[in-house]
Amino acid sequence: MSQYLRDEFLKNLNLTEEALRKINEDTIEIAAQVNQSLRNQYKDQELTNRLLIPSYIIRFDGRGFRLFEFEKIMRYFQDARRVERFIFILDSISCLNRITGKSIDLKFDALEPNNCQLIVQDDDGNWVDAVFCKLKERLGRYKNNNHIVQNRFVPFIVQILGVLVGFIFSLWIAIKISPSLAIDNSLAFSFVIAFLLFSNVWTLLYEGIIRGLNYFWPNLSFKEKLGFHWLIKAVISSAFVGIFFFIASRLFSYLAGILKSIIK
Repeated sequence: MSQYLRDEFLKNLNLTEEALRKINEDTIEIAAQVNQSLRNQYKDQELTNRLLIPSYIIRFDGRGFRLFEFEKIMRYFQDARRVERFIFILDSISCLNRITGKSIDLKFDALEPNNCQLIVQDDDGNWVDAVFCKLKERLGRYKNNNHIVQNRFVPFIVQILGVLVGFIFSLWIAIKISPSLAIDNSLAFSFVIAFLLFSNVWTLLYEGIIRGLNYFWPNLSFKEKLGFHWLIKAVISSAFVGIFFFIASRLFSYLAGILKSIIK
């Protein structure tokens, strides 16, 4: 394996056709500089084996292609209804197995955030650092604000809100039906049963909510979204804030009432 490697997961990017073309210009420029230097050092088959060759992978609408011509790959991009994955690869015949030589892998995946990654490797540490920083600077221009949703805290907050809603709902149900149950500890029994039922329903609801958040605030997206998409995001954001404050106010009011009744 090459002696030096730098890699980083890529987050919160919006990659339009123009952005992909700019990224390609950078990779082609990097390849041209390296290949010019190689032509001054090697000849014949040795040169052929070391020359950097760009290639591209696209997956869209359930199909996938690997091509060596950027314009051909972009025609697929333009015609696609939904682009799932786009990968830039820069390597040579001698480093196809990634054991030695220079290589760049720039992976964009709209479905799996953990597959979005920039990898640069070579035996020359200075080259690795320079190329890595150059591409990082380019990608920094396409950052979006989806980190507001795409972080470790949002799923936790959604889960906590769900638990609070489930607690209040289960307690309300228990208070309503426990007087009609001719068993000991009917309130506690009713609460446990209601909370267990809610927990099973919440498991499905939670997955749907997270999928919805990832759809409207994705880690990575290709192409521009229509204005209607932004309207829906605004409605969801407003609804989320409103529901949060409503639940919080109702919870505090309800708990205050319970405490007063206990004190009396």
